Amino acid sequence: MRVLLDTNVLVAAVTRDTDRSDEAVELLDQVDDPLVSVLSLMELRSVLSKKKRFERDRIDAIENRVTSRMTVTFPDASDMMAANRLQSETLLYPMDAMILSAADAADATLASFDSELVEHGAELPQQLLDEDE
Repeated sequence: MRVLLDTNVLVAAVTRDTDRSDEAVELLDQVDDPLVSVLSLMELRSVLSKKKRFERDRIDAIENRVTSRMTVTFPDASDMMAANRLQSETLLYPMDAMILSAADAADATLASFDSELVEHGAELPQQLLDEDE
């Protein structure tokens, strides 16, 4: 199974400051060739700098580590059109519709802690870990 990681999984794994961190790290350790959207990389950068107050050098090191261990996907025009249709149908936040469309375009399952994304097809990291057992 191909897995695309949502930003909240990445944040939990790299900050290790939440009760979900162990689960996120375990998922990262167990998934073969995980995917990450450039959209999540951009959001990760913002969260780490603005909410977590990480220094720029630390953010750069984290981003380099993520991109060296994962395949980065990039949305194209058809992905954006699919995200627009999904957002119109569901009224999801635009970023949520884009990340779900990114997973669909990559023929991957989106791993996320976000309950609204799970309602629309993403899977919780623990569900994916349980499937591997």
